[in-house]
Amino acid sequence: MTASRSYDLRNWLTAPHHRHAFQRIREIIPTALIRRDGAGLPLPFDPLPLDDLHVPSIAGGSTTLAAHLDETCADAICVVHRGRIVFERYLNGMTERTPHLMMSVSKSVCGAALGVAIGRGLLRADDLVTDIAPELAGTSLDGATVRHVIDMTAGTLFIEDYDEYEDPDADIPLLEYERQAGYRPLGARTPIGTLGHFRTYPLERPHGAWFSYRSPLTNIAARLLEVVHDMRYADIVSRDVWTALGMEHDADVVLDPLGNAVVEGGMSCTVRDLARFGMAYLGDGSVAGREVLPTSWVDDTRIGSDTARAAYAANPERPDPGPWTMYRNAFWVHDAELLSGIGIFGQWCWVDRLRQLVIARFSTYPTALPADQATATVAAFESVATAIEPPA
Repeated sequence: MTASRSYDLRNWLTAPHHRHAFQRIREIIPTALIRRDGAGLPLPFDPLPLDDLHVPSIAGGSTTLAAHLDETCADAICVVHRGRIVFERYLNGMTERTPHLMMSVSKSVCGAALGVAIGRGLLRADDLVTDIAPELAGTSLDGATVRHVIDMTAGTLFIEDYDEYEDPDADIPLLEYERQAGYRPLGARTPIGTLGHFRTYPLERPHGAWFSYRSPLTNIAARLLEVVHDMRYADIVSRDVWTALGMEHDADVVLDPLGNAVVEGGMSCTVRDLARFGMAYLGDGSVAGREVLPTSWVDDTRIGSDTARAAYAANPERPDPGPWTMYRNAFWVHDAELLSGIGIFGQWCWVDRLRQLVIARFSTYPTALPADQATATVAAFESVATAIEPPA
């Protein structure tokens, strides 16, 4: 007899239900398949004995990597060094074939797809959003460019506040957005979807004034891709990213009540495929000797600009833990050699170019943004990187 499941649309974003739900999104919310065609990129397995590696502990002092993964609610981790898997662990029922919600690492995939489209000349970073998608005229994006959208420096007012995230009935914009995204029950509300909900956001400040993190902007970037390709977002990613990078398994993306892809946080994939994605940013966009992402786009992502760094520094809140100096093309960037995709509840695609290292990790932190767990995770990444390839 099969045990009854404990998660549904009402509770899947809260502990302890999310521990199972993040691996089973297709059972909870409608999704679109992101197919991979052809053979997957081989990842040779060359394991290193890292379980007993000492890493900083949440409680102070040190602990082992194995104990750290347990105390920080890891679900899966895959460490790839110079093209070979050197450490891989599955916890909480995960396997190498299990998809897991990526949360906002999904944004980084959208950034990659945008780079491909720009490389093909279908649009430019300095194009006006409303020139590409006139349907967005009359919104807070009047006068905004593609760059403002993907770097989250548009002047749109949207408060992404997770302080009241655990109260599903709280009257805050973030929760109302999530109802329209399909993450939570709509109740008696009229479905207007993510793009309809975006139209309700006012303009707060001049475009480009400063960076602040607002997830709905990435849905706009995806909509621009759909317009210039005349294709669904899931099919664009399937062709230009998932298949092109040699993924091993299909992925999927959540659909809102109107059928729009919820691009800012709705993708699920396997941890090895997330590592493969990160590897493209090690190899200047090339995989197995073939350019998939334009090298110029990878360089633009990791090097950025003085304008991007100034916009990040001008953010009056700077709430996100980590060593970051800018947010560029949907990646958090420290310097030209260290960048990461990051999602709430502990999703990471950590790219260390100096050591040619990618760490893909899925988690179910007990809350959306626990600073102690995130800080411990970053410290463990740094310990792993140093153990694998010590500084010269």
